[in-house]
Amino acid sequence: MIIVRDVFKAKYGRGGELVAILKEAMKEYSALKFDRILTDASGPFFTVVTERTVESLSAWEKERDALFSDPGFGAWFAKMMPLVDSGSREFYNIE
Repeated sequence: MIIVRDVFKAKYGRGGELVAILKEAMKEYSALKFDRILTDASGPFFTVVTERTVESLSAWEKERDALFSDPGFGAWFAKMMPLVDSGSREFYNIE
């Protein structure tokens, strides 16, 4: 099992908007059914983290490819882009 963490640095003051749009995406796309959405309690302001547990990296790749090929995903992603300054992705093995 793998935990996939996407870490977003939202534009100043827009973390709440980013959380709302991520929750919207969870309703639309099964590949974005996060286990949880986290927001900063310390560290860099307006950091939003999503976590999802998947069976393997290959399972995650299949879900990602299906998501990216969905015709509606591009429009949703375009709404998210103005809210984000930067981001990163982390993969962790569950021991």
